[in-house]
Amino acid sequence: MKTIQAVDYSIHFEEKGYTELNTYLADKKPSTIFIIVDEHTDEHCLPKLLQEMATEAILEIIEIESGEENKDLETCTRIWEALTDLQGDRKSLIVNLGGGVITDLGGFVASAFKRGIPFINIPTTLLSMVDASVGGKTGVDLGVLKNQIGFFANPEMVLIDTYYLNSVPERELKSGLAEVIKYGLTYDSKVWEAFADLETLDIEQLLHRSIEIKNEVVLQDPKEQNLRKILNFGHTLGH
Repeated sequence: MKTIQAVDYSIHFEEKGYTELNTYLADKKPSTIFIIVDEHTDEHCLPKLLQEMATEAILEIIEIESGEENKDLETCTRIWEALTDLQGDRKSLIVNLGGGVITDLGGFVASAFKRGIPFINIPTTLLSMVDASVGGKTGVDLGVLKNQIGFFANPEMVLIDTYYLNSVPERELKSGLAEVIKYGLTYDSKVWEAFADLETLDIEQLLHRSIEIKNEVVLQDPKEQNLRKILNFGHTLGH
């Protein structure tokens, strides 16, 4: 799949993504790489990532509990404390390996730690691939209020590897497809029409087009003053 260019970062796919990641690591030479995972991505996704990474940097794994209920400032504080204890500095890099909770929260953690350190998103669910990992929104919940605290902050890159979808339950895949349908209803009728025959659905093609659409919208309205609001279609009901 062809690389998609955002304002100041790229969205890479499959093996090219790892090539670009390793080129970035060789060029930037981060002092420490902190990989944020939950218990699921630690087991099912981290081994693949570590196998693909080529770096001499110190690697530290920070695991949080999965679930929207853990997307809060308390979890952020625990991560900031871990980063501090492990001597994280301004030359450190955070890699967010997980679904929307981890990419939203991890991006926020990186953007606030020492007034901002670089981060890379590697989404592992279909929903996070077509939505949360792209577009520069980071944030956490405040009580029952979704994403009440956060920044607009872009990653260094986004790496999409559909291998990680092998570990995603069917219910979560359907949740991601619902987001894809949203793009068809609000932006590109061809995406909607593709669902007329479920047996011929090309998931990779729809995934790529969905990310293209989100990027096109964000490029026109990066801070949600107008057009970008269409990306929220269905979210209130979904939550």
